[in-house]
Amino acid sequence: MSLSLFCRFLLRGLICVVALLGPTRRTLLAAPRASVLDSLVRRVREPQLPDTARVLLLCRISDQYWVRSTDSAAAYADRALGLARRIGYRHGEGEALNRQGAALRESNLARALELFQTSLRLAQATHDVPLQAQNLRSIGIIYVYLRDRQVGLSYYFQALRLGRQLRDERRQVVDLSNIGLAYDLYNQVDSAQYFQQQAYALARRLHTPTNYILYGLGQVARKQGRPAEALDYYRRSIAESRRLHHLRSLNFAYVGLAALYQQQRPDSSIYYARLGYQAAQTNGFLRGVLNASTLLTQEFARRGPADSALKYQGRMLVMKDTLFGQEKVMRLQSVDYRERQRAQQATAAQQELRARYQRYALLGGLAVLLTLVALLGWHQHQQQRTNAALQASLAELKHTQAQLVQREKMAFLGELTAGVAHELQNPLGFVKQFAAAGTDLLAAINGQQRLTGDGALDREILDGLKDNLLSISQHGQRATAIIRGMLDHARTGQAPRQPTDLNALATEQLNLAYEGLRQQFPDFEAGRHLDLAPPLPPLPVAPQDLGRAVLNLCTNAFYATRQRQLGAAPDYRPAVTVRTRPLPGDGVQVQVQDNGVGMSPAVQAQVFEAFFTTKPAGEGTGLGLALSHDIVTTGHGGTLTLHSEEGVGTTFTITLPGRA
Repeated sequence: MSLSLFCRFLLRGLICVVALLGPTRRTLLAAPRASVLDSLVRRVREPQLPDTARVLLLCRISDQYWVRSTDSAAAYADRALGLARRIGYRHGEGEALNRQGAALRESNLARALELFQTSLRLAQATHDVPLQAQNLRSIGIIYVYLRDRQVGLSYYFQALRLGRQLRDERRQVVDLSNIGLAYDLYNQVDSAQYFQQQAYALARRLHTPTNYILYGLGQVARKQGRPAEALDYYRRSIAESRRLHHLRSLNFAYVGLAALYQQQRPDSSIYYARLGYQAAQTNGFLRGVLNASTLLTQEFARRGPADSALKYQGRMLVMKDTLFGQEKVMRLQSVDYRERQRAQQATAAQQELRARYQRYALLGGLAVLLTLVALLGWHQHQQQRTNAALQASLAELKHTQAQLVQREKMAFLGELTAGVAHELQNPLGFVKQFAAAGTDLLAAINGQQRLTGDGALDREILDGLKDNLLSISQHGQRATAIIRGMLDHARTGQAPRQPTDLNALATEQLNLAYEGLRQQFPDFEAGRHLDLAPPLPPLPVAPQDLGRAVLNLCTNAFYATRQRQLGAAPDYRPAVTVRTRPLPGDGVQVQVQDNGVGMSPAVQAQVFEAFFTTKPAGEGTGLGLALSHDIVTTGHGGTLTLHSEEGVGTTFTITLPGRA
């Protein structure tokens, strides 16, 4: 036998010996912190303590024992219940019933569910919202144990909603972690990770225990194939559970660590599974005993010895029968059925009471009606006088309303007129330019009183004149189309849509904006860049309206680059880029980007408001971006956003949805 193989068997034997001997309780868990528990026990024995406070103190002691010994937890819960009933303390009775259910949850699910439901009804009757939330969580745990996903999660989320309503963040930590553990049980790892991370972040902020959460995060990391992270989470959970003397979460973390080592380090898997088994057995946590014995049965069946496999298989079967025996499941179903019957009876009683109140209300209404009829005659004269006064007030109100309507009409007319003027600036500028060029050509001809005699030159002059007249006609038609589109929009509220090539539309508007600004500033030059997606499917839009919006954005972009050029270094090169991109669902994104002066945050906040402008008087109406925003959002159901940085540039983004 080789030396390495001999060492391997020696190490395996040492681990098995340690596991068979089993850790003492002092090794498994440090000595309990007597200061907390003993302090509670001493206080409950104080004779001057009010009985109501004594009930709640007994419940707190039951909570302390629940993580160590369920038998002791049950004993203190019984004492609390007896005292609460003897003094008629209903809140304390509900708290004690909940603790009794928690102590019995491992050995008698049906009885535990019955106790939780009784406590819940008592909390609802006394409008005790915190106790309602506690019982909803407790009932949810039972249904999660039974793998009833829909019902279990429903109770968990109800408890979380009440915790948020109470603004109790510590309660929310527990509920979020429970939801994460439930999703882990159903192997919905992404959902488990989402809720455990929420719980962990909130617990860290509140400085509350994270032992269960760390175990849940370890489960997520293990199932997602991140063993190193899983090992770290399990070890941190073990350390915190030992510090808190929490045997239940210690069992979870040990069994999780054993599952992590199951494939790579079988000896360590058996060792930690036995630690988890002992922690659960010491606490009376039968479900933890079941989980640990199931894993030990699998490991010993695979690796031997067979008698160990049979030993833990027997304990596993006993736990399964104790927790999920047919008789207990039938009893649980019976409890659930009785609860539904009780709820139906309560609903029927409420409906009967509501009907009785309605009858009483009807009789009372009849009596009031008779009284009112008797008083009508007496009030008739006063009503006539009041009616006359109301008629006068109504006439005055109508007159005021008519004035307000007229004022709104005039305001709208002023905005529409300003919008038309703004939109007509570009086409009329082209008309002015080409008309001036045609006039110059005609003046040249008239000055010579004849053509040049050079046929080619004559033909060139006439062709130029013809082109100018054609351009005047085209831009005049465009101005007419703008006016017609605005009138159509004013009449219908929305221009007709038609399939449109947005790449062609964006290219045309970029060129129009550039030429339009050059009419105002002939010495201005800027780079025009197109970054268009491959042929886009035609999108149903109102081409005149959308073209107007893109034209406004391009015009503002060129204007911003010129403003920066006036005070920039000689190496500055103005540039405007238009991009198109397809979006999921047949949508399209259009971007207009410039390297101009940019905008301050204050300007960005107002840039889409009507009549707001940063241009000098006479150069802007303040309607371009407001109309563009309205066209994109209201007219096309899209969005228009901007990103700008002073001295760097601005990017406007139009997002249009696909076909409706």
